[in-house]
Amino acid sequence: MRLMKARVVALVGVLVLGAALLGATPALADVRLQVIAQEASVHTGPGASYREVYYARRGQLFPVRERSTLGYWFRVELDDGTTGWIYGAFVVPVEQRDEPRPGFFGRLWGGIEDALLGPPAVAGADVEVSFSAGVLGTEGLYLLRPAWLIDPHFALESFVGLNARAQQDVFLGGVGWTLRMLPGAPVGPYLHGGVGAAYVRPKVDNFADQEELLMALSAGGGFEVTLKKQITLRLDFRNWTLFDQNQSSNAQEYTSGLAIFF
Repeated sequence: MRLMKARVVALVGVLVLGAALLGATPALADVRLQVIAQEASVHTGPGASYREVYYARRGQLFPVRERSTLGYWFRVELDDGTTGWIYGAFVVPVEQRDEPRPGFFGRLWGGIEDALLGPPAVAGADVEVSFSAGVLGTEGLYLLRPAWLIDPHFALESFVGLNARAQQDVFLGGVGWTLRMLPGAPVGPYLHGGVGAAYVRPKVDNFADQEELLMALSAGGGFEVTLKKQITLRLDFRNWTLFDQNQSSNAQEYTSGLAIFF
């Protein structure tokens, strides 16, 4: 009986939503939908079989751009200007009204978020490829970091790159894991740990040092900052340890770069 009542309530809500939208003014952009489910998927098309591109959270508002002729699906505009389809049972229509955020810093952050930031591209993606450049210790560091996204929180990440030193070139390679703390936030912190190897090759004019193969451990974290049009900036801060049975050295990484999600 409870299940039947819940279905009736959901059906009535969907019909009311459809009537509200169809009976609204011709400019659907003046209508907003508010998410009432704890989490709702936004798809590339009007159906659950289409690829998920975003996970909307309870309370989020989206302008309506179109209603599907089949089923109770609505095309909404996301914060980064792209669009996707959301199921009508997960949303309700609300008036177009932006409540000001309390306090100076709340209004300042709201302005920055509306003008520059967008929803993270990690939602619905399977692969991330990022390129970072910066320093390891006091020397230049360049890293390519492809990753397999198991879910929005957890990823397996590999790395390959070069630490260009004055007297040596250090080639790095290995694998690790990344844990995203807030995958739905436009500024998302994450933790990372990795293990691999470092091949140390002296410069052509360096006759004092010899080639070495060392173990490499890295640990730290960083931030992913998602701008409009799903442009993702990446900032990394990690500690690296290079060692073998006879020696070890530590250095800190400070890098930044771009990330692309597929």
